[in-house]
Amino acid sequence: MADFMEQVQTVLTNLSAEILLFGGAFLLQFFLFGNVLWPWRKKGKGKASKKLDPSSSLSKQEVETTLEATEAAFEQGDHRTVLRKWGTLQRAGDVPAQTLVQVVESMQRLRKDRSFILAEVKGLVLKSTVAQSVEYMNDLLTPLTKSLDAGLISSLLSVFSKVGVQPDSRTYDILIHLHFATRSFEEVKDLAKHMREADLQPTQRTTLVMLKTFLQEGCLSEALQCYSELPDLPKHVGTQLVEIACRDRRLHDILPRLASGQIPMTTDSLNLMLNEALRSGQPEVAKKALDLAEQQGVEKNSRTYSLLVRSEVDTTEVRKWLNEVSATGQVDPIVSQAVLEVCTRTGDVQLAESLAALLKPDENSQAPAFMALIRFYTEAGKPEKALELYDSLVHKVDGKPSQRPPIDGRTKHCILTAASSCHRQDIAEELHEADPMRGVAMMRGCSKSNDLDGVLSLLDGPGKLPSTAWNIALDTCVENGELEKAKMLAKRMKDARVMDVVSYNTLIKAYVRHNLFDQAVSLLLTMREHPTHMPNTVTYHELIGALLKTGKEIHRTRAWELVNEMKEDKVIPNKPLVSNLLRSLRPKSHSSEITRAMQLVDSIQHQVDEGLLCTVLEAGVRVGKASLVRSKLECFHGEKAECPVKITGAHSFGSLIKAYGFVKDVAGAWNCWREMSVQHLKPTNITLGCMVEAVASNGDVDGAHELIQRLLEDKETKSQVNAVIYGSILKGFSRKKHMDRVWEAFDEMKTHGITPTLMTFNAIMDGCVRNEEMSKVADLVQEMSVYNLVPNLITYSTMIKGFCATGDMQSAFAIFEQLQKGRESPDEVVYNTLLDGCLKAGMADEGEQLLEAMMAQGLAPSIYTLSVVVKLLANAKRLDKAFKLAEGASSRFRFRLGAQLQTALLQACISCRAFDRGARFYLKTHKDRLSADKKICQTIICGLLSTGKAELAADLLKSLLGLNSTSEEVIRHRATQEIDEVLVAEVISALLEQGNNYRQAEQIYESLKALKPRFVLDAELLKKIRGKDYYQ
Repeated sequence: MADFMEQVQTVLTNLSAEILLFGGAFLLQFFLFGNVLWPWRKKGKGKASKKLDPSSSLSKQEVETTLEATEAAFEQGDHRTVLRKWGTLQRAGDVPAQTLVQVVESMQRLRKDRSFILAEVKGLVLKSTVAQSVEYMNDLLTPLTKSLDAGLISSLLSVFSKVGVQPDSRTYDILIHLHFATRSFEEVKDLAKHMREADLQPTQRTTLVMLKTFLQEGCLSEALQCYSELPDLPKHVGTQLVEIACRDRRLHDILPRLASGQIPMTTDSLNLMLNEALRSGQPEVAKKALDLAEQQGVEKNSRTYSLLVRSEVDTTEVRKWLNEVSATGQVDPIVSQAVLEVCTRTGDVQLAESLAALLKPDENSQAPAFMALIRFYTEAGKPEKALELYDSLVHKVDGKPSQRPPIDGRTKHCILTAASSCHRQDIAEELHEADPMRGVAMMRGCSKSNDLDGVLSLLDGPGKLPSTAWNIALDTCVENGELEKAKMLAKRMKDARVMDVVSYNTLIKAYVRHNLFDQAVSLLLTMREHPTHMPNTVTYHELIGALLKTGKEIHRTRAWELVNEMKEDKVIPNKPLVSNLLRSLRPKSHSSEITRAMQLVDSIQHQVDEGLLCTVLEAGVRVGKASLVRSKLECFHGEKAECPVKITGAHSFGSLIKAYGFVKDVAGAWNCWREMSVQHLKPTNITLGCMVEAVASNGDVDGAHELIQRLLEDKETKSQVNAVIYGSILKGFSRKKHMDRVWEAFDEMKTHGITPTLMTFNAIMDGCVRNEEMSKVADLVQEMSVYNLVPNLITYSTMIKGFCATGDMQSAFAIFEQLQKGRESPDEVVYNTLLDGCLKAGMADEGEQLLEAMMAQGLAPSIYTLSVVVKLLANAKRLDKAFKLAEGASSRFRFRLGAQLQTALLQACISCRAFDRGARFYLKTHKDRLSADKKICQTIICGLLSTGKAELAADLLKSLLGLNSTSEEVIRHRATQEIDEVLVAEVISALLEQGNNYRQAEQIYESLKALKPRFVLDAELLKKIRGKDYYQ
C-alpha cells in the first residue's frame, strides 16, 4: 500500500506542470466565453437543442422581463446587449413594434448591413401574426423614418407587402414626410399621386408638406388645390403662389382667388403683380392689383411706389404717388430714383422741384438723389436750381464749406458748368481744390503701419483735410495708447470745427481703455449739446461694454443707467450690445434689469440670430426665470415660432436642449436631439447636413449641405466627397447672399481633410464680390499660397470686378498690375470691367490709358469696349479724343463702326453740345441708310436749330426721312416712316428766317407731301413758302 501511494505521488509530481496548464486553460475559457464547454461539445448539442425548440418557448413573465431588459440596455446605449436579448425574444414569437425599432436602431449603430437587418425583420414578420398588420407596420416605420434611410424603409415595405399588408393613409403620410425631409420632391409628388388614386385622404399636416413641395417645384395648379384644402395658412404662402403665377404668366388663374379673399393680398403680392404688369405692358393688371390692395387694406411700401411711378406715362399721376409717399414720411431712395427717371424721360422740371422739396440734405442716403437732381437741372437748362441744391448739401461755417458728400465726376462737371453759367466763382474754386482724399489715403497707410508721427505730420500739410482724415489720426493715437496726444488732437479738431460723432466715439474708446469712465460719460453731455453729434448705437455699445467688462457692481449699475439714457435718446441697440447686457445678468440680478434686457431683445427680435438666441436662453436659465425661457422658445424656435431662428451649431443645440429641460418641455428637447441624430451623428458633430450637387442645383442649398455630411459619416462614401462637390454649395450659398454659410462650408471642408482647389477659392471670391465682402479677399489670396495655388485669370478678374463694383478703383488697378506681371495676360473681360469702373468713377485719363494698353497688347476692342470709352470721354468733354480713338481702332483692326458705337458717338456729340459735328457724322455714316434711332437725330436737329444752323438741320432732316436717297430699300420703306410735323415746321421756319432758302423749304414740303399726302403745314407758314416775294 505504501508503495502504491508512493507511485501515485511520483506520477502527480511528474504531471504537475500539465495539470497547472489544464487549469489555466479552463479558467481562460470561462472568462472569455462565459462557459466551460468546448466548441465541439456546443456543436454536438445541435440536434438535441433543435428537438427542445418547440417546448422551449418563453413564459409570459420571461418575455416581460426580457423586454424590460432590452429597453433598459437601449436607453443606456448598450446595443450589443440589445442584440443578445433579441436572440431570446425571437423565441417569443410576437415582439412589440417599439422593441423592434430599438433592435433595428441597435443594428444600425453596430454597423450591420441592410441585408442582415431585413433578414431579421422578415423572419419575425413571417412567423408573427401580430406583425402582419398595417398598424404594426406604421408603428415600426414612424420612428425609423427619423434616420432618413429611404432605402431601408422601402425594403421594409416590400417585406410587409409579401404577407399581404398594404399601405394606408398613415403609411403614405409617413413616407411623404420622409421624402420631404430628404428633399426628394419627385418622390413626394409620386406618392401624392398614388394616394389620390387609392382614394386616401391625407392629413392637414401632410397636405401642408405637399403644398410646400409644389411651391418648391413651381407646380401652380397642384399648389392651389392643396392651398384650398388648408385653413389659416400664413400670408407668405399666398405670396409664393402669386410669385409662381407671375413667373409662369398665369395671373389669370390666381386673380379670382385674390378677389374673393381666398388668397390674402399682401404688399409683396402687390409688388409682384405690379412688376409683372410693368414687364408685360399690361396696365389693366396693375389697376386690378391696386383695386384689390385698396379693398383689402394692403399698405404700399417704397418698392410699390417705385413700380407705380415707373409705370406711369402721365406726370400728373406721378405727382399723386409722390405726394402719397411724402404723406407717409421720408422719401425712400428707390422712389427718388424712379421719379428722377420720369423727370429725365419727360423733362418735367416742376416734377423735379416737387421731389427736391421732399428730400432732406442732412440724410446721407439721399445724397445720390441730390446728385441726380443737380445733373438733371443742369442738363435741363436750370443751372440756378442746380446750384441751390448744391448749396443746400454743403454745410458752411464762416462762409467756407466744412462738410459735403462725395461728388462723382459727372456731377462735378455739371456743377462747374452751372457755376460758370451763373458766375459763381466761389463754387468753381471749391471744386478745383486739391483732392483731399489723396491725403486721406496716405494717412490710412501710415495708420496701418502704426506710424503715428507720420499721421500727425500729414495734418499739418498745406491742403485742407476732411473730418475723415482727422478721425483717422485720432484713432491712430487711441490704438497706440497715446491718450494725451488724443486729447490734444481732439482740442485741435474742436477748434477746426471738424468734430463729429465718429470723433467723439473714438475719444470715448480712448477713455474707457484707460478706465476713465467718468470722463467718457461726461462726453455724452457734450455730444448732446449739438444736434448733429447725438450719441448713437456705437457710442453706447463702447461705454456699456467697457463698464460691464470690469465686473464691478458699481459699473454694472452705471451701465444699466446708460441703457435708460439710450432709450431716452431713442437709440436702437445692436446685437453685440444686447448680448453683453444678457451675459451680465446673474442669479441675483434685480428683476428690473432682467425685464429691461428682455425688452431690448424684443426691440430687435427680427435681428435675433443663432448666437443671440443662445445668449438669451442661457441668461434666462441663469436667472431662474422659467416663464421667460418658455416665452422665448415659443417666439424663436419650433414650427409655430413668431420669429424662427435657424440653428446650425452643436453648441446652439446644446443650449436649446438645456433650455427645454429647464422649462420641463421634454418633447422639445427630444425634437432637438432628433435633429442632431440624423444618420446617428454624435451631438458634437455639425448638425446641419449637406446635399449633393444635384440637390444644390435645384435651389435647396441647405439640403445639399446635409447630404454631404451624411456622406462623410459613411466610410463607404466618404472618399467620394471632394472639392468639386463642396464647390457647388459654396456657389449656392453665395448666390443666396449667405456668405456666413460659405465660410462655414469652407472651414468644414478643410476640417475633413479635403484640399481646396483653385476653383474653390474662385467660387468663394465670387461670393465675396456678390455679397460686398471684398475686405476678405486679401486673406483668401494669402491662404491660397498655403496650398501652393497661384491665382489665375479668373481669380484676378473676379477681384477686379469686386473692387470696381465698390468703387475702389485704386485696388482694382493694383490687382491689374499684378495680373500684368504674372504668367497670364488680361483679356477683354478684364479690360471691360475696369473701363466700366472708370466710367462709374469718372476716371477719363485712366480709361483712355486702358484702351491704349489693350490695343498695345494686340487685343481688338469690341464695339462695347469702344462705346464705354466714348461715354467716358464724353462725360469729360473730350469729344475730339473720343472720335479719334474710335476711328483709330476701326482703322487699325479693320472693322466698321457698328450701330451701337455710332449711337454712342452721336450721344457724345449731344452731351458736348457739338450738334454740327454730330450732324456731319450722321450724314457721313448713314448715307443711303435709314436711322436706327430717330430720337437722337431729332435731338441733333433741335440743337442745330437752337444754334442757328438751319441748312445743316434741313440736310439732316432730309437724310433722316430718306428724301434724297436713291436706295431702293429706303424708297420702299419711306412710306412707313412716321413724320414729326412739328419738327418739320420748325426746320422750314428756320430756313425761311435765314433768307434765300425758300426753294429748299419748298423742296422739303413738296417731298413730304408726295410721301405723305395728308401732311399739312400751318397755313401762315405755307403762305410764306409759296409767297411771290420769296421768288424775287
